[in-house]
Amino acid sequence: MDLTNGFAFICPFKTNSGNKALENLPVELAGLNACKPLIITSRKLAGGSAIGTLKNAFGDSGMTFGVFDEVTETADLNVVEQIRDIFIKGQYDSIIALGGGVIVDVAKIVNLAVSQKVADARQLSTATAIRDPLGPFVVIPTAAATGMETSKYASLHGISFVAVHLMPDLVILDPRLTRAKDGKAVAEAGFAAFGRILEADVAPGKNPLMHAYAFTALRFLRENLAEAVTKRCNKKASLAVANAVAMSGCVISNTDQTVLHRLGKVFQNIVHVHPGMIIGMCLYPFLDDQIKKDRSLLSNLLLTLGGDDKYVFMPEDGRPGAALREIYEFSYEIYAALKGKMPPTIREAGIQQYLMDDVLEVINQEPDGAYLRTIIDRVGGSSIKA
Repeated sequence: MDLTNGFAFICPFKTNSGNKALENLPVELAGLNACKPLIITSRKLAGGSAIGTLKNAFGDSGMTFGVFDEVTETADLNVVEQIRDIFIKGQYDSIIALGGGVIVDVAKIVNLAVSQKVADARQLSTATAIRDPLGPFVVIPTAAATGMETSKYASLHGISFVAVHLMPDLVILDPRLTRAKDGKAVAEAGFAAFGRILEADVAPGKNPLMHAYAFTALRFLRENLAEAVTKRCNKKASLAVANAVAMSGCVISNTDQTVLHRLGKVFQNIVHVHPGMIIGMCLYPFLDDQIKKDRSLLSNLLLTLGGDDKYVFMPEDGRPGAALREIYEFSYEIYAALKGKMPPTIREAGIQQYLMDDVLEVINQEPDGAYLRTIIDRVGGSSIKA
């Protein structure tokens, strides 16, 4: 790593992780000078039991709170405006997002609207300046998380916001909420995090703090994702995956290399599939290209994914190839555990041709669209039959 030009790494949120981590929430809110939060969630997307668990965490703290539990996948700025109005009329002083994906996107934008005292949230746009810190914001991910919950990004109905101030002040990871009923959902979240972190870690401009986050998160996933997929009652494995997914949001907020992330996002927006499904498909061809560009960038991945012994006993010139094999074996293990529930190629995903045409139209507009197209072609996206 070349440190001569200096580096910056931003991760403003505090993480509380472990058994009964939720029970510390009232104390943490008080530390943020908040005592009356509005919980933003969805009974369908986050699960009714998750809301009950969160409510119980307030215990005898004496804090009052409100709940908006009607966020849906189709939420837009009209919903943000509705919640903004509830927040103001109820005189709430902070926001808690319970869940993942669109729930947290909505909560981030509500926090923006109430913190900047906008008259109408429907007037927010990509041109909205976000220069100052926002109000107290807590994210409590569930198994529905995508990894972007802790990032500086928020997106709703094609409108995107990017600012460090959108990142939460506090992230709480509690095993009562991180276990999933569906192994596919765990795999998708894990692949999304794995791909984004891996891409950042092989970027030429990575720095020591970026690598430290990447090393830890990738180890968590390598050692626990398969277990979390096959044994969803395993608290240790599911919590390790949840930590890695949360860390991935911070990592992607500190890198400019986002090929896999952008591919996942395009398919998420147009085809409405989890970005992790696409990132999992595209992971191997992307890294195969990276090893052809600069083998040295992948050498340290063998230490991260294979462990000390494999790294030490492998000759230096063989480490990049060995790292790639580790990734292939890791991916194969997950796909095999899912027994066909998660398609390994776009063709097997059954995506309609008209949707693929829309995807390719968007991708072709990217500055590196030609390269992105080659990755899609290699995972069966060039000739989908309707």
